[in-house]
Amino acid sequence: MRFQARALATLGLLAVMTHAPSAGQQPASDQAAEVEKLDRELSAAGVRGDVDATARLVADAAVFVHETGKTTTKADLLAFMKSADYKLESENFDDIHSTQFGDTVVVWGRVTSQATYKQKAVHSTYDFTDVWQRHNGHWQQVFTRATPAGKP
Repeated sequence: MRFQARALATLGLLAVMTHAPSAGQQPASDQAAEVEKLDRELSAAGVRGDVDATARLVADAAVFVHETGKTTTKADLLAFMKSADYKLESENFDDIHSTQFGDTVVVWGRVTSQATYKQKAVHSTYDFTDVWQRHNGHWQQVFTRATPAGKP
């Protein structure tokens, strides 16, 4: 009986050790929190109109799926940001969550934005899902889907 208990304890310790982060690597929960912070940083870059920060945080092959189902690319996003037609004034996040799957983190929640499009005020609330992947040691957004938020 003591042998079985010792063997189970040893197996449990080995399981924990093999799933523990390697030296220099953050635990999954810390990495997911880091990506949530980057997601907010990307939003703030949009509000500032910071094309360089956006280009750094978004992967070249990123895909964006809009509420209409239309898909756009990183190049489309950067061109839109440079356009005089659109100005993002604010974004506020509610009910944000994240989970990590290896080198991928999925962030989801609700965002309310204030913007001006062709000199008309636009107020929108969306449920969103953002997918981030680690590329060459850096997290980048690779996918976003936004759908109009339903009324509670």
